[in-house]
Amino acid sequence: MTPSPLDTPYLDLAFVARVVAEPDPLVRNAAITRGYHALSEAGAWILGHDNANWLTFGQWASAEARGSIDGSSVPAVVRPFFGEDISRAVADGNAAIFADVAPPFIRFVGLFATVREALDPAALGPARKALLDDPLIAVSGDLVRAFGAYSDAADLLAAGDPDPGRRAERMLVANASVGAHEQRVADPFVRAAIPGRWISAVAATSHMGLRIPEGILELERDIPPPAYLGGAQFPPTLEDLQDPEAVELAMRFGQDLGGAAASGAPDWESYDERMGFIFTLLRAHQCDPALFELPPGTPGG
Repeated sequence: MTPSPLDTPYLDLAFVARVVAEPDPLVRNAAITRGYHALSEAGAWILGHDNANWLTFGQWASAEARGSIDGSSVPAVVRPFFGEDISRAVADGNAAIFADVAPPFIRFVGLFATVREALDPAALGPARKALLDDPLIAVSGDLVRAFGAYSDAADLLAAGDPDPGRRAERMLVANASVGAHEQRVADPFVRAAIPGRWISAVAATSHMGLRIPEGILELERDIPPPAYLGGAQFPPTLEDLQDPEAVELAMRFGQDLGGAAASGAPDWESYDERMGFIFTLLRAHQCDPALFELPPGTPGG
């Protein structure tokens, strides 16, 4: 029998706290990557596997962080001078983001799993209210928007998915809004991990990339058309954005509604440049089923 995605210790806040408190940064990173994977699957049990949730992307970012933590992805010319500082900043940021984002998702899964198991659509409204009133979420306007949109997506799926395009756009709003919140949490760690300012930060970004299932995306370059789409820039459900909040987020981060021409982030230290890259990455790759796989090489088990 296939185990339930809800049968995971990562839905226990105390367990997550122990993972974050693990003193060995590489052991901690592996546990965090596995935590993202477990929580992504729990979220997908409610939201579906046809659109990745933020945690699905998070496991790939966490796996990529490992190279900075162990020093293998730090450029050799920088390593003797800044290697330890970069390793510490990335490890601390990896833990801080997981500690911040896991509890709201645990709350979401707990409330909406109960509704799904009860097969009671009338309970969706109270579950949504309890979720958005939770202090873990109410503290941030971006998180309120995110989990309101996740709730909308869950409602649409529970109703038999009458409008897949609408659900995909609500998932994009949710994912990008979590990203907007979490990149504020990440800000001090990003600055600490990139030696120098301005020109030095741009030079550092030129050596950075993010590995996803189909390869490495260079952060300084625009998001290329994903291989899984066969040449298209965006999946059909996200090609023509109609959701006002999705359009607002694209404009907030300077992104072109018709393409990816403004998505490169030559200065990764800049919050707005990071979020422009992240928004278009989410939009382009949200429907790639390979994202749900645990990143290869993740230690432990």
